[in-house]
Formats: sequence, structure tokens, C-alpha cells
Amino acid sequence: MPRLLPRLLKILQDAPEPNTRSNGYTRYKKRVSMKNTIPGIPTFSSEGRTHSILLDDANPITEGYLYNRHKSLPPRVRLVKPLQDTGEHDHPREMTDEEREWWSSPYLRMLASPLRECQITRKKLPCDFLIRLAPVRLPASQGVREQETLVPDGVEHPKFNPRRSTPACYIVCWKDAVPYVNSRVPLRKISQHLTVAPLLSVRIGHQLRLRVLQELELLTKRLAASPLDDPAAMVLRRLTRSEWNVVRQTDSIPHKDAVALMVVPPVNRNPETKEKPQPSAQLDIADIVQIDTDNSETSPRRLPPLSILHPITDDGLSSPLLPNAQAPLYHGLSLFPARPQRAALHKALCKLLKTERRARLHALPVPGSSEHEKSPRVRSDAKGSHAFLLCSNQHTAKRADVVPLAIALWRLRMWEGQAYGSAVETSHWEVDAEWRLSWAERMY
Repeated sequence: MPRLLPRLLKILQDAPEPNTRSNGYTRYKKRVSMKNTIPGIPTFSSEGRTHSILLDDANPITEGYLYNRHKSLPPRVRLVKPLQDTGEHDHPREMTDEEREWWSSPYLRMLASPLRECQITRKKLPCDFLIRLAPVRLPASQGVREQETLVPDGVEHPKFNPRRSTPACYIVCWKDAVPYVNSRVPLRKISQHLTVAPLLSVRIGHQLRLRVLQELELLTKRLAASPLDDPAAMVLRRLTRSEWNVVRQTDSIPHKDAVALMVVPPVNRNPETKEKPQPSAQLDIADIVQIDTDNSETSPRRLPPLSILHPITDDGLSSPLLPNAQAPLYHGLSLFPARPQRAALHKALCKLLKTERRARLHALPVPGSSEHEKSPRVRSDAKGSHAFLLCSNQHTAKRADVVPLAIALWRLRMWEGQAYGSAVETSHWEVDAEWRLSWAERMY
């Protein structure tokens, strides 16, 4: 021991200091291609041979791994650096216009996520349609048996809250299925002394709303660093009053690249304190429960539905063989019932809109106008409304990825049960969707 301690102290002194700026977010390693050149198929016939097949340079008996086929590197949305000759690995290529159009679809990206099994319904679904639950060890006092509780994991963005690398399970993204976690999920297989966290449904809903605000923040940062080279690459814009009236009267969205339409008016003052709520994304669970109780008991009027699917009408998209595309219209009052979080949502949308406006002014300058110059007066129907249109296409994919924000909104829609309201709507994205309605009837 006397000889070991000095050596340990010297090793600790010479060790590099830990990186405190990582914030718990681990960057993934660069993907290396395993694709190689497959040798020609050898012949097992003895005709024309002077030696055994085992003496060949690449024989399929002792060196069968040389004949394994591997996929090439996936294409990238945009190649920034020029290609370099790596010799043994294939080069990544840039996506074609058609592949970039597929990449900009949130529904294709959700369906392409890895398959996992829901422990409640025993259905295999893409993981974007599920909620991951992982055990967390609770602090225990002396003489008390150690316990673990099941909490949501991986719901928030990994840059803000990294996912735990522990055994976990998946349940369907639907709050009505949470009460059956105790009876249908095999908790003993995950951990011996595992319990379900109280108010699990409230925690999941809160983290899903946090994910929307986090995606908005990250999208704003990406757009601030990406110039607007193409007018068709606009990500977010505010509809005018006349355009919003057309949407309300026709129950359709006349924009072919729309993936979401959010109606988020500014939050009014508190009628009792006469003060505006401060934007805040983080809320205590007790405050969320109190807000839900107040909204259900003292609300003078019914809240609007969280979302409504509207068809996208465009002359270039009409086809007699394919159904019309649809986009959800989200109501901010039901999407974020808590006033501080709804104020944070409105602030984040306005900040993203300001970033887009600044990029548009730098890319397409108008003679005699500047960023700080007041715009001329416009008619009342040409003024901006409270509706924010989110677009995603092959041109926006080159600037920033809008799909994670659209997926976060859709997951919140699924969690509140909007995607499972009827078999007619559910059948658009799931085959044999009648199981969900029959399962709910059997459970209730």
C-alpha cells in the first residue's frame, strides 16, 4: 500500500482534466462504411484446376467473410466538404431531389424509426409511436430496502436530457393506456423492486410539451446560421387575416408544403393580478396538476380540440388515384394549457419568425428598406393573424431539418388521443387499426 499510493497520486496528477462543456451530451462517432469489393464467385469444379480451392487467395471456405455483402453509407442531405479519397471506404453521396423530398416528410421519418413492442398492447410499432420508460433508483435511507421507479426516458431532446442506457420498456403513445402499466407490463423482468412513478401520465405529457419547445429553440439556432438562398426554403411564416379566413371558411390549407398550422395567440393578462404570465418552459408537477384541475372545474367554456386534420388543396397535387394530403391544425390553448408554457411557445414562435424575417431581408433586399425601418401601413385583411404556418420540403431540408418539430407536435397529438379518435382517421397511418378501438372498449 505505501508504494501504491504515490503512483496513484502521480497518475491522477498527469490525467487530463474532464471536459466540463459537454453538458452530458455525447457526440456519436463518425460512421465508417463496411462496404467492400466482393470477389468473383469461384468454381468448385476440378476442371482446369492445378491446386485445391483451399489454396486460393480468397476462398469461400476459410475466408467466407470476404463474400459478405454490406450496405454503403447512407446519403446525406447536403455535402459541405469536398470528397476525399479514403481508399478502402466508399464515399458518401448527396441526396437526390426525390430522396430529399422523402426526407422532409415527418410521416415517412416516423414510419422509418426502429420497431419496438408495446408492452401493454403487444403490438410492434415504430418507436416514434411509443414512449420509452426506464427505471430510476430512488434514494434510500439506512435500513430501508432499495427501490426503483419507472419514469419516462428519451422523451426530451438528448442535448437537453440524454437518454439513460439502462433496460427499458415501451408503451404506446396514448395517455389512456398508462393506467394499465401496473397490470400488463412485466416490471419484475426489468428490475426486481420496480414501481411505477406517481403521476406518470402528467410527467410524460409535460416532457412531450418540453420537447416541442426544445425543437423550436434548436430550429431557431440552425436557421440563424443558415442563409436563405431560395425563397421556397422558408420554414415558418405568419398567415395574413385574409389567408386565415380562407382556411376557416374552406376547412382546408392552400399550401402544398404545409406540415403544421399552429394558432397561438398571445397570452392575455391574468384577470385577478392584471399581470402577464412570464414565459417559462419548466413547471413543477404540482403546478401542472393544479392547472389541469382548475381548467376542468372552473373553465367557463370548453376548450377547442387540440388538433384538426385539414386537407391540403393545391392545383398541382390533385390526382384521381391518390387521396389528398392532410396537415394538422393545432390550437395553442389546448396544446399548452399552462399559461407560462403557452407564453413560452408564443415567444419561441415569434423569435423563429424574426429569424426568418432577418434572413429574408438579407437574401432578398428591397431597395430603400432596412431591418429597423418601419413597414408601411397595410389593410386590415393584410395584417398578420395568430396562425403560424410550418413548411417542409426538399428546399427547407438544405437549410434546417423541420421534421423533428413536426414529429414532436404529432407525438403530443397522439398522446392526447387525437390520432386515435376514430377508426376512419386512424386507418390513414395504421393498417388494421380497429384493434385499438376494440382494445379500449374491452379495457373500459
